[in-house]
Amino acid sequence: MSEQLFDVVFFGILQTGRDKETVMQNMAAMFKTDVNKLAPYFAGGRKVIKGNVAADTAEKYQAALENVGLVIKVEPCDVEQDAVQSDNQQSTEDKPQDSTRSDDAKTNTGDMTIAPVGADVIENPIEVPAQKIGDISDVTMAEEGADVIENPVTIPAQKIEDISGITIAEVGSDVLEHPVEVIAQKIDELSDITLAEAGADIIESPKPEEKTDIPDTSGLSLNEEVER
Repeated sequence: MSEQLFDVVFFGILQTGRDKETVMQNMAAMFKTDVNKLAPYFAGGRKVIKGNVAADTAEKYQAALENVGLVIKVEPCDVEQDAVQSDNQQSTEDKPQDSTRSDDAKTNTGDMTIAPVGADVIENPIEVPAQKIGDISDVTMAEEGADVIENPVTIPAQKIEDISGITIAEVGSDVLEHPVEVIAQKIDELSDITLAEAGADIIESPKPEEKTDIPDTSGLSLNEEVER
């Protein structure tokens, strides 16, 4: 049983916060190629950066390319389907063209004409019998704006209690009867506190930036069609 092979695929998507021009420059430097040759890979769509490689090789490419700033997907190669398509293509190329059959398939349209605009081109249309309408002598039109619903739903009016004792507060007044009391916080002595200058780093012990380990990319290469 043959070893499963994989394709290293790029869909033109970059890691969050990465600049396209910078990513292309870094990728070109990694593969030792011209930036212009990488432009088709960033035009969108499915692009195979390296195809038919073993799992460990595909993972190596994925780690290196994602470190540069690309979003990479590793997809298994469908070897059987590729072989069937290749066999079908070879069979089609080897099969001679049947010119006689091609000529017979052509339709003679010499006696065809175009019907005039508005003509009924259906030779035997289906006859639709007219529906019988009963007596409509007592049917009248409602006046414009009239309610044509015979039995509309009646919505009973809600009962309002006595509101004679309700008054409107003055503009800007506090309408909360029992507002929550906010207790002022006690501030300690701050006579020795000063302001830092504009742009000064006020973090005394900043957290060191974590640097990503860059894998060894000396053995990586692009597909042959990109290197040319």
